[in-house]
Amino acid sequence: MREDTVESRLYNRLLVRLLAIPIAALAVLAIILGYGLERVQESAATVDRADVVIQHANRLIKLMVDEETSVRGYLLVRDQVFLQPLHEADQNIEPEFKALFDLVHRPDLVDRLHRLQNTHQQWEREAYQEINSPSQDTSAMAQHMLQRKQEMDYLRTQMDEFISIVAGRRAEHSAEDTKLNRYARIALIALVALVAALLVGETRRIFHKLTAAYNLQIEEIKLRSEESYAREQWLNTTVRSIGDAVIACDSDGNVVFMNLIAEQLTGWKEDEARGRTLHEVFPIFNEETRAVVENPVDKVRRLGTVVGLANHTFLVSRKGKEICIDDSGAPIRNSSGRMIGVVLVFRDISERRMSEGALMRAEKLAAAGRLAASVAHEVNNPLEGLTNLVYIARRSDNLDEIRHLLAQAENELGRIAHITRQSLGFYRETTTPTYFMPATIVREVADFYASRAVSVGVSFIVNANTERKVLGSPGELRQVLFNLLTNSLDACASGSTIRIEASSAIDPRNLSRPGVRITIADTGYGIPPEHLESIFEPFFTTKKDTGTGLGLWVSRELVVKHGGSLRVRSRTFNPQCGTVFSVFLPQQGGVQATDPLSTDSRGSAKPNGVRQAQSLK
Repeated sequence: MREDTVESRLYNRLLVRLLAIPIAALAVLAIILGYGLERVQESAATVDRADVVIQHANRLIKLMVDEETSVRGYLLVRDQVFLQPLHEADQNIEPEFKALFDLVHRPDLVDRLHRLQNTHQQWEREAYQEINSPSQDTSAMAQHMLQRKQEMDYLRTQMDEFISIVAGRRAEHSAEDTKLNRYARIALIALVALVAALLVGETRRIFHKLTAAYNLQIEEIKLRSEESYAREQWLNTTVRSIGDAVIACDSDGNVVFMNLIAEQLTGWKEDEARGRTLHEVFPIFNEETRAVVENPVDKVRRLGTVVGLANHTFLVSRKGKEICIDDSGAPIRNSSGRMIGVVLVFRDISERRMSEGALMRAEKLAAAGRLAASVAHEVNNPLEGLTNLVYIARRSDNLDEIRHLLAQAENELGRIAHITRQSLGFYRETTTPTYFMPATIVREVADFYASRAVSVGVSFIVNANTERKVLGSPGELRQVLFNLLTNSLDACASGSTIRIEASSAIDPRNLSRPGVRITIADTGYGIPPEHLESIFEPFFTTKKDTGTGLGLWVSRELVVKHGGSLRVRSRTFNPQCGTVFSVFLPQQGGVQATDPLSTDSRGSAKPNGVRQAQSLK
């Protein structure tokens, strides 16, 4: 991704800014509206309180007027009925004063109320004094009535001033509130306009950035799409052009791709096979048992790793043709590591099988030649002794001596017959799988090479006492031991030792598989480290004149065909130089029931391929 490519956090930052501005504007407007509402409520409360004060003041004036009227009427007619308004007003005036004191908090108004209250109380005392002790002098009474009226007028004047002060304050508050509300509305409108302008400007700027980022992403996606398409076409052309067959499946095992080689081997066209299960398009079986082999796609889906087919596997094409194949399967994973498909790569190895069969036959002929030389050497000694015994017997007249010589000759003939039977046992024995004791084969082969070992000064130490049997071909095990012992004898000088052992063992690769382990350890020259990686390859040999380079390769093929393994370790420096070959044969080997060097109807040799042999190095 380029440096200017917009990441998701940039989108998030722009979106946060886009949302933060309206939220901040709404918060400011809410604060202003809250402050305005609070001032409006305060103004309304002040006006309402002023109205209540004026109402109580007017009521108080009315009560005072009632008192003055009641006193004047009583003094004129001396009738107690006229005093009733005075008593009622007297009962209500103090509560009205108390209500005004509770409502008024300004010190000057409170002081004015105290003076009004004191003046009213003084007026009431004088009024009750005249009522209780009326003057008989008419002129004096008139004078008193006029004085009470003047005092009452003063009280009403003071009360009117009080009311005008309260009304003035009310008008001031109303004017201030009106002015404040007007300014607040103007400020609010200006703020809203400013916020709207800022919001529009910032939103436009952010949308420009988002649009630029979006366009940049579109260009990036378009570029990646073009690159992906070009890479896909390149890979598609490459896969369709390679020499191996390729089949790709989805995660459910349905075919989604086949190249030309896969179409030729399976007999299915890609359009016909697409969407079908691999079991239908790619049926594979075991060459030896003819049983269905687990589909590699199923195995990959089960294990989640790269897998390969077992040896001796053949494909049955759509037309029924059987083709020996070698293949491998691998999972296809997405960026998160989840398996989304499986790719299968396979090839036709029929020609390779034929070549392997030819190599097997060549090695068998070479082994037969070496065996013939060994047999000739082993038979020559008893034949020379037999010739000498016959010569002596013909010239002897002593019947007892002749009988003794004939008995010795019979022993030599027995040795020759034993050597002949052993020789025939290598190649005339059937390869039909049967249970046999490898320890017996080990002892027979060691006995056969005992005289040759003595002739070159090599000691044999044989320890083969296990009674465990394995399923397989005794003749093929003889051929393996023949090759290994021949190589050991060739690598040993006079005075060396070859230890041959056969013991019960467990397969180290699978602890549930019992079997027999055969080791051939010599104290010879050893194998150079640079050769250890190549000794099981066909045609590799260090015997320039006598070796074919096929002995160890064939031996390993035969062992692997039995389900076992052949391993080697060697050292070339004293005092512990030498080589150890280790053969493990499982108790249930499962060797095929035909001659390993013959070919089947398809022209492919039965032993395992080079790939399997090399995988055990």
